[in-house]
Amino acid sequence: MANMAFERLILLVYLLSSLAQGATVTVCPGGCDYSSIKVAIFAASPGDVVEVQSGRYYDHLNIQKRIELRGVDTGKGMPILDATGSGSPVTISADGVVVEGLRLMNGGPDSAGILVLSDECIIRKNDASNNYIGIHLLGSKNCTVQGNIASGNLEHGLRLDGCSGNMIYENVVMNNFLGNAFDDGTNFWENGMVGNRYGDFDGPDEGCRDDNLDGLCDSSREIPGGSNRDRFPIAGG
Repeated sequence: MANMAFERLILLVYLLSSLAQGATVTVCPGGCDYSSIKVAIFAASPGDVVEVQSGRYYDHLNIQKRIELRGVDTGKGMPILDATGSGSPVTISADGVVVEGLRLMNGGPDSAGILVLSDECIIRKNDASNNYIGIHLLGSKNCTVQGNIASGNLEHGLRLDGCSGNMIYENVVMNNFLGNAFDDGTNFWENGMVGNRYGDFDGPDEGCRDDNLDGLCDSSREIPGGSNRDRFPIAGG
């Protein structure tokens, strides 16, 4: 009887764990659960995954519930969210949101490819190039920004205003008009082992020497705006 009760407990834990992971709904131009990302997010419940397949989408998203928005390259390239020069392609207003694997472009004036207004979010492996700001955290805490590209933006690649406790690493920020990075708060621009690659600090002529050939600059890089430093900036290839 004791063994049976234990087995039932294990089964209950497994079922609760499965429920906690949420459902996955798919978005693509045709043949998926939805053709609109905005409609899919509206229909999703907290904890669900909204999986966006290859294609070009013109939704302006404001994520107000804890979901994972995941882009999937189905063979036709990274899915694109195009703001057509008006507003931000993605705004995150809820805590704990994950945004991964998307290309965000053509954000309008005073906007960003990804605008984060909440805490404990994960922004990972996106391409936020060709906007006003690539990725902008505003008053956010304890978020992770990892492995993104933010290049060719009219203002900053990565910008943090009034933020604390966020970790930013393995990102590539190059050729942004006002600067590749800005941070007036207290945040971590590396994870203790590796930082970010900056287009204005990834070669010897810019102060990045890699004499031991470990792929990291031998000196740290100051982050404009406050007192933050990236201790392990990535050297150019």
